[in-house]
Amino acid sequence: MLHDAIDRANDMTRLWWDCTQMVADVPLIITMRLMGLSGIWSVPDNEHHDMVHEKAPAFTESFISGTLAVWSGHGPDRVMQAAIEPISRITRDNRARLAGGGPRMADQQPVLAEATGSL
Repeated sequence: MLHDAIDRANDMTRLWWDCTQMVADVPLIITMRLMGLSGIWSVPDNEHHDMVHEKAPAFTESFISGTLAVWSGHGPDRVMQAAIEPISRITRDNRARLAGGGPRMADQQPVLAEATGSL
């Protein structure tokens, strides 16, 4: 009985931690991507493609994980954790990858200049 209470408290803590981490990561990811598209931040060449095409698989996995948790008879906290985990993993990976790029130096060509051939 005590172990169940501890497990549920642990699950709820993990769920809220994942939600809090995503709330903190999303504005950073958006900022780094916008700065990358404007040539201020170093981002991978395929970032504009990845930021659009990563959404559908993440949301599909989230939907399926949440649905399977419901069908397995789990409580609301575990269903929410199952649904949040795929999206949380993507945001964590994006933040870590984009933060590794850093600001562009003055001698580096902006991404826009490479794409259009101007400047």
